[in-house]
Amino acid sequence: MAIGNPLGLKSSVTAGIISAVNREVTDSDGNTYVAIQTDAAINSGNSGGALVNSKGQVIGINTLKVSGTGIEGVGFAIPINSTKNIADQLIQYNKVKRPYLGIGGIDVDEDTAKANNLVVGVYVKTLENFSAAEKAGIKVGDVIIAIDGTEITKMDELNEIKNKKQIGDKVTLKVNRNGSVLDIVVTLQEQP
Repeated sequence: MAIGNPLGLKSSVTAGIISAVNREVTDSDGNTYVAIQTDAAINSGNSGGALVNSKGQVIGINTLKVSGTGIEGVGFAIPINSTKNIADQLIQYNKVKRPYLGIGGIDVDEDTAKANNLVVGVYVKTLENFSAAEKAGIKVGDVIIAIDGTEITKMDELNEIKNKKQIGDKVTLKVNRNGSVLDIVVTLQEQP
């Protein structure tokens, strides 16, 4: 059951089945989630509400739905285990503390790499002043090719690994800078 307040209709409940768990979905802003897929109606106002199993246990937080002509009953919820750390932080700090590098990156695929004499990875397009990455020596134009020994080709992959770390943890970024490969250790900061 999905519980929420769609269209201002308080405490609305819809029922459905779980179609999939660990379904990877991307929202309209380009954020990728690992989610529970359900056909229980999730509408505007349901986001943040509970997805509950038949035992009354909260198994997810309603997040988004796929909409469009000919599409019905495709909704998604973030699994409850993925939200526990966030809830604990909200209780303790009144906000969510996230590890932060301070870069803006562009995914570089094979075609882009060949066209621009780069390597496949994440191109550092922007660098925040006084950020963890800047303090460690990352530069605009670097291409990050691995984090902690895991090769990456997308910003989502970089963020997925980074987000499993804690503020104050050190990560090693392998970067290609003008054809030279460097290992740069970055101490993660709290996201401002």
